[in-house]
Amino acid sequence: MSRATIVALAWALVHFIWQGAAIALLAGFASAALRGARPTIRYAVFCVSLAAMLVLPLATFLLLRLPPVAPRSPASAAVASFVPVMASAAGSSAAFTAAEPNALLWLVRIWLTGVVIFSLRSISGWALAQRLRSWRTSPATASVERTARSLCERLGISRAVRILNTAATDVPATLGWLRPVILLPISAFTVLTPEQIELLIAHELAHVRRHDYLVNLVQTAVETVLFYHPAVWWVSGRIRAERENCCDDLAVAACGDVKEYVRALAALEGMRGSPTSLVVAADGGSLLARIQRLLKLEPRPRSGPPAWLGAFVPAAVILAAVFSAAPPAAVAETSPLPTGKPSGFLGELTASGYPKLSVDEIIALKDHGVEPRYVKDMLAAGLGVPGVPQLIRLRDHDVSPEFAAGMVSSGFVSDLDFETVIRLRENDALRDDMGRIRALGFGPCTTREVITLRQNDVTADRIRNMKQQGFENMTLEQILKLRRSGVI
Repeated sequence: MSRATIVALAWALVHFIWQGAAIALLAGFASAALRGARPTIRYAVFCVSLAAMLVLPLATFLLLRLPPVAPRSPASAAVASFVPVMASAAGSSAAFTAAEPNALLWLVRIWLTGVVIFSLRSISGWALAQRLRSWRTSPATASVERTARSLCERLGISRAVRILNTAATDVPATLGWLRPVILLPISAFTVLTPEQIELLIAHELAHVRRHDYLVNLVQTAVETVLFYHPAVWWVSGRIRAERENCCDDLAVAACGDVKEYVRALAALEGMRGSPTSLVVAADGGSLLARIQRLLKLEPRPRSGPPAWLGAFVPAAVILAAVFSAAPPAAVAETSPLPTGKPSGFLGELTASGYPKLSVDEIIALKDHGVEPRYVKDMLAAGLGVPGVPQLIRLRDHDVSPEFAAGMVSSGFVSDLDFETVIRLRENDALRDDMGRIRALGFGPCTTREVITLRQNDVTADRIRNMKQQGFENMTLEQILKLRRSGVI
């Protein structure tokens, strides 16, 4: 991962602090306004919000990776003014990298560590869910199978759904998407009537009809990537709560007995266990809130945003502003020059992406003939952002930006960086020849291998001649051996 990528990723994570809070706040207000609507509508609102939470940091990352472009039209100017926080914090990739690279690197490292930890947690939960398919299970009775088939017809489910009795869970649960399985706890048959069992099966089949297991997997993935933001967990929790409400309504519509269904839910309270989060269980959400909603009791469950979220938005904006602001001594890092256009060697060097240099570094660049235009072109070569010592070494070894860009575009050198480009230039590697050898189906190769080929005058023309003579399956090592032996 290049330094510019790390920096853009770090700033995307920082900006998501206020972005995620704002999305959750809007979703909460929309949910409150839709309190009297069907739960499917609120469910859709929260699903869209969670999707926006996943897309927005990705869009921010891509935006920060783009070089700044001056607005050329009123429309583009409006877009530029729409994202002032982004622009002031971003600047250019090179300026980003020059500013506090260690802090940004540690931010990304901490985030990656959290992603790994939550990924291991999710994988272990998924493995446990898969084990529940066969661990302490037995086929359902014929009467339960008949009931399930009848309910599938009423709910419009055409897929095959397996019903298993299990001693591993205390509440009914659904797992799987392509081959769904409903687990019915053996203990439920001792405390629930056949009618209540039918209602609970209807609830689980509603999960199958709505593809809730797949949505739950996507939720888990978003929670893993954006684990550090409490608003993500709140929105995801609201999705799970509204999901259960949607399935409650479908179960009641299929069986037509609200009171009996409420009794079944109340019985589940005494059987509540701790199923893994990667299965969809019948006791999901707040049972009390679900019962109140089904019986239309007051007060209605609160569906607006939590109080802490309102205080979180300004706090998040302040935090993002603190991260985005440059220290007083380095304000010029992200601020345009007062004159609007760079002037002189220092101004052009700042515009090239190197605003924070010491006097000795500036003098060294000038003494070695490193002009601002050379710096700009080398940044555009695709190798990353060189430091001052690297720029001086590149210039001293007569490495042109065109040579570096040609090596990058050839795709022939696997370990390409600034130092290896210098070695290739010292050994008179031909950038056009590298691309032609790659086009013939060879490579990529290491810098040492490329230099060996060059020292032995193994060129694209020689390789093409070998192919034309019928030696199409020969490797570079074999061609090199023939060349050293004087055969070719």
